[in-house]
Amino acid sequence: MRTFLSIIGPLIAALGFLPYLKETIKGTVRPRIASWATWSLVTGIATVVALSEGAYTSAFLTGLATVVELSILIMALKKGDFDYNWIDGVSQAISIMGVIAWLLSNNATYAIIFNIIADFFGAVPTFYHSWISPHDESWKPFILSGLGAGISFLAVTELSFVTAGFPIYLALLGYALGLNIYFRQKAVSVKSSR
Repeated sequence: MRTFLSIIGPLIAALGFLPYLKETIKGTVRPRIASWATWSLVTGIATVVALSEGAYTSAFLTGLATVVELSILIMALKKGDFDYNWIDGVSQAISIMGVIAWLLSNNATYAIIFNIIADFFGAVPTFYHSWISPHDESWKPFILSGLGAGISFLAVTELSFVTAGFPIYLALLGYALGLNIYFRQKAVSVKSSR
């Protein structure tokens, strides 16, 4: 059962973004390019690391996520939000430092911490974007991502920061982004209807 959960969780998270990709192609969603570039880099590196350690199931799942993220990035380059400001720049710089620290770390706990830092600062431009232009985003894929990460957490056999830290972080991030977008869309709709 745990193997099933460890596979189905990441599949839900990755495939949940296929409608987001479709909406990006249609132009109804305008992804923040800085976020998707950072997320593609982080999961791409995770895929290479998993392959180098012979963790083929993990590599397949992070590879699938990377393909989806790169697809969204490519479509975003055609139809995304090209406004690149200091928030994007600072966030990407911190993410890159997190990736470098992650790759240089020989300690599993620090590697997870740096991976979370890199990924979180990749999310900052999307948090910003969804706050100022909530209707340019879609909340459902982020909620599905949180659900998928939560399912992945259920597959953890030995509860520790190293085994559970990243799935817990991804669940919280997915729900935080999804709920932020949902409630900002409602608030803006109410305000504009007055």
